[in-house]
This record gives sequence, structure tokens and C-alpha cells, in this order.
Amino acid sequence: MDNDLEQGGFRQRLQLLMGEERPYAWAARLGINKGSFTNMWYRGGIPRASTAQKIVDATGCRLEWLLQGLGEPFPLAFSVAEPRPQIEQDSNCFVPENVLDEFCFIPRYNLKASAGFGTQAEQETPLFYMAFRKYWIKNYLNTSPHNLAVISVKGDSMSGVLEDRDTILINTADTTPSEGIYVIRMGDDIFVKQLQRLPGGAVQVRSSNPLYDAFTVDLVKNTGEFEVVGRVVWFGRQIS
Repeated sequence: MDNDLEQGGFRQRLQLLMGEERPYAWAARLGINKGSFTNMWYRGGIPRASTAQKIVDATGCRLEWLLQGLGEPFPLAFSVAEPRPQIEQDSNCFVPENVLDEFCFIPRYNLKASAGFGTQAEQETPLFYMAFRKYWIKNYLNTSPHNLAVISVKGDSMSGVLEDRDTILINTADTTPSEGIYVIRMGDDIFVKQLQRLPGGAVQVRSSNPLYDAFTVDLVKNTGEFEVVGRVVWFGRQIS
């Protein structure tokens, strides 16, 4: 591969990850020192392994894509690298001119995480986008918007915590099960459940509704039928 072409491509990939954020502010937020970033941004230098890992951890991008431009940028359970939605003025809705400076738009998928029996994950195309404040995502969720996806809840097994038709925001970069509520995939079905990590490489999967039994998954012997899609970090509910 021509080195000059690769240097230009690397800078373009960095620009994609930055979005509209200022380059040096973006680098400082990721913990990349000014000298290293200058070498990458203006001199075409390829980052050291530790610097590249910081970028991968903060943005959720694939290392092979970042360094070599190979494959898709984001290897997520949901493909969230969608084109940026166009903001159009509507006579019935006021849209501030600086809305893209304050908000980012997270894809809402046509999937329902079953809080009971499984729902097949067949369609993974965004229905629309939901606006979330960049400040909140950066300072409270401590993740990149590229790692986030919105789906809804179906069923009653999480009743008391999450109800049928609730909207949930998932951090798909958080796939290491601990104590919390996660979206999981079992075979072709997806569920939203409470997970608890157990000694010996196992995880307990339980519901908040006592009518549903808990069960244990041995992660060591997992053959790929069980996958943690991401952690639930926010929910919304319509009050009728």
C-alpha cells in the first residue's frame, strides 16, 4: 500500500471518529498527549500501540480499520455507523440552529429485547434517530455515541424495573457482564435481563418478576449461543 495514500486515509479515519469535535480537544479527552497527536494529525504518523488502544477503547472502532482501513469501522452487535440524519425545519417544530453542536442522534432499531420469551433479531435497520445531549454521553456515560443504540422492551419478566414497551438505551461497548441490566442474545433471540457474574466463569441470568426462573450460563463452555449485546444505561417510558 502506498504510504502517502495510507497516511491520508488514516487522517480521514480520525476525522470520522472526531465528528465535529475540535481535533486537539478530542485528543485531550482521550488522553493523547499533544506531541503524539500532532505527529498523527499533521505528519501522518501511525500511533503507537498504546495510543491506538486508547482510540479503540474510547470510540469502539476496530483496530484493523483504524490502522489499515480494513473492514467496517464499528464491529458492534448493531451497526450504528449510519449516515448523519438531516435536520430539516418544520413549521410545527422549532429546531435551534446549533442543535448539532449540543446533541447527537442515536439510532432507534426495530428490535424488541424480550423481557420474557425471546424475540428474534431479524431487522437491524434504524427506524429513526433519538437526540441525546453530547455532554451527558461524554461526562455521565463516559462513552462514544457510536457505541449507543436504542431499542424497546417486550414482555413482563422485568416488570417493576422495566415494563413492556419501555425504550432503552444500550452501551454496546460494555459487554463484560457484571451486576446490572444487560441486553443479551441467545441463539437468534434477544432478551433484557439482570446479570450477575459468578465465580468460575459463569453468569447468572435473572428476571425482576418472580414468576420467571433464574438460570446460569457457563461462559467457559459457551459455544457462541450466548452473547452480551450491551449494558442498559437509560430508559424512557410513556405515561398514559
